[in-house]
Amino acid sequence: MPNGPVRPQPAVVAAHLALRQGAVHRALRRAAARRAKRSALLAGVELSPYCVTDQQAGLLLDLTDPADVQASSPPAEQPGAQTEAERELRRRAAAEGATLPLDALARAAELDSFECDALLLCLAPALAPEHAPLFGYLVDDLDQRRPTAELILTVLAPTPAERFARLPALGPYGRLRRFGLLLQDGVPDPYGGPEPSGADLLRPLHVRPELPAFLLHGLGDPGLLAHDPGQVVAPRPLLLDTETRTHAARLAAHLASHPAGIAALWGLPVGSRRDAACAVARQAGLALRRTPDLELCRNPDDVRAALGRALAAAAVLGSGLWLPTDDFHAPDAEWAAAAAVDLLTRAGVPVVLTGRTPWRPLALLSSGRYAEECAGEPGYRERRALWNTATTGTDPDPALLDGLAARFRLTPSQLRSAVGLAESGRVPLDEAVPRVLTAAPARLAEVRTPTRGPSDLVLPVEQERQIDELAAAFRAWPKVSEEWGFGGQHGGAGLKALFTGEPGTGKSLAAEVLAGALGVDLLRVDLAQTVSKWVGETEKNLDEAFGHAEATGALLLFDEADAVFGKRGTVSRGTDRYANLEVGYLLQRLERSPALVVLTTNLQGNLDEAFTRRFQFVVHFTRPGERERTRLWRMAFPPSAPLDPLLSLAGLARLDLTGAGVMAVARSAALLAAENDSAVIGREHLGEAIARQFRQESRLLRSGELEGALGPAPVRVPETADRHDPHGRP
Repeated sequence: MPNGPVRPQPAVVAAHLALRQGAVHRALRRAAARRAKRSALLAGVELSPYCVTDQQAGLLLDLTDPADVQASSPPAEQPGAQTEAERELRRRAAAEGATLPLDALARAAELDSFECDALLLCLAPALAPEHAPLFGYLVDDLDQRRPTAELILTVLAPTPAERFARLPALGPYGRLRRFGLLLQDGVPDPYGGPEPSGADLLRPLHVRPELPAFLLHGLGDPGLLAHDPGQVVAPRPLLLDTETRTHAARLAAHLASHPAGIAALWGLPVGSRRDAACAVARQAGLALRRTPDLELCRNPDDVRAALGRALAAAAVLGSGLWLPTDDFHAPDAEWAAAAAVDLLTRAGVPVVLTGRTPWRPLALLSSGRYAEECAGEPGYRERRALWNTATTGTDPDPALLDGLAARFRLTPSQLRSAVGLAESGRVPLDEAVPRVLTAAPARLAEVRTPTRGPSDLVLPVEQERQIDELAAAFRAWPKVSEEWGFGGQHGGAGLKALFTGEPGTGKSLAAEVLAGALGVDLLRVDLAQTVSKWVGETEKNLDEAFGHAEATGALLLFDEADAVFGKRGTVSRGTDRYANLEVGYLLQRLERSPALVVLTTNLQGNLDEAFTRRFQFVVHFTRPGERERTRLWRMAFPPSAPLDPLLSLAGLARLDLTGAGVMAVARSAALLAAENDSAVIGREHLGEAIARQFRQESRLLRSGELEGALGPAPVRVPETADRHDPHGRP
């Protein structure tokens, strides 16, 4: 079975276009006849090429008198036979399971018969180049050989009443140009700035490049061709918590009582703003349009042109305008904000403002049209209810949704994406969520999907228990923090843990295992890029890292954290003051962050005491004992490693090495064996690797310690022994 929509037979498509073009051609004939009649009336004087005579002026007045023109206009063509022929062609296409391209486009863009005929008239030069001089003749300008709005009105709307009725359909806010089906040549301003009076009617028009292939052969997607870039389509399902819905209802009531009101909803993350704006507009009974990308504007005039056109389109279409305001807070965006305020205070269009941080220009506050609401982050119960709404009809496991609501703070757009990915990609919902959250890369951190689990982490029993308790606490914290109210007064919104201990004892690995147990990604901060010599840059970079972790639900890991979270000291130099300010900022940012944060350090004493008081969990990683080292040595050599079968690893657990040291020894021994072209990793390679590791750690092996760990050298049986019996007989 072929993929994609069924296309009607080419003969049916050609017959339908010929039928509709026939009507357009007859309209051209009538327009040419009217033009010839007027030319004959005006061409009786020798001086007519050079001036307008008194007689001609009178004739022109008679021809443009609305009463006379309306009374003398012939009745419109009755397309009864044409309609019946079209019905037959539609029946033939429907029998094949297809839709005629022109009908499909008209349905997608909601075009009426006049707009379809206007499209076909602009398509005519591509079908027959002889139309070019005819077009110039009809508009009395032989240099104008391309279709224009004036030509379309001349041909398809000959009477004043028809012209008045159809003129908006050919303007910049009509469906043909708003959807990009008809493109206008030579528009000087990309944002649609003001033009000389009447110039819009005389600019040449052409059909969208993809349109001929679709209308002639059905090649293309009408949903892509008929797209209004300024229209805001409400997401499905609309996902808002109860508090935000209440705020939206109040703002909708404000817009209902103030037809040109300005409704602002603050405190929303990026992925929630479209839902909130659409909720306000829907309850106010308004369609909603968006503003163009104001970041492309280079000066205030660009902002006025872009925002002015968006406001004008909303006014013409009876819609509201949605304006996100976060970009206006930047220090270098004051000129753009001022230009926007100037237009908003003068426009008579309902406007919905959204943003994370309130944007309150005094001119808007004093306009008498402004109302605002401030929303907060949804709690655990609200997030759980949003999961119920998003998964309606899929019957997910309630326990799974409980865990997802507790572990992740998804925006509505992320939540819909996760559910959609789980349905279309046929992946478990708890796997779809991390994939959605890692869609945006981090600039200052390494995003890692945990690959190692509890079996890879070798710790003493007490530390293993602490890591398990920490994972359980992270799962339970949303309920304890938000429902039971412990978050505000007991260390902030999120849990923080401190891992201390010597290098190589498993602190970073424990953080990765913890992230894997929670089903979240590990976000490891790159301190080399984060710490900056410039004043204020370190705080900005760290805030970005915290923000990324909070947006993606990742576990935020600061490895070797004493480089950033060090002690504050006395101010003896100018830079000391700024260093202390950085530490103070980090204290505040760490406390208010809802992210899961883990700091590791080799020297706990180097951390500022104010940081250590903010950790709910402190896990000290000790050097592994003999039991743990035995497991580490068994894990150090992969099953495919060519380890000498006569080599015993039992005594190696006596060596005082950390987990990282054990892995380094195994890796060095394998490299030595490969360098020497040895078929196996033997005792001599392992002994040399152990000695190197001790030297690297600035430690000395005691006399006999290495021999005691490796045991006596194995006795190798000569190769010829394979050819003798146990008694040595051949």
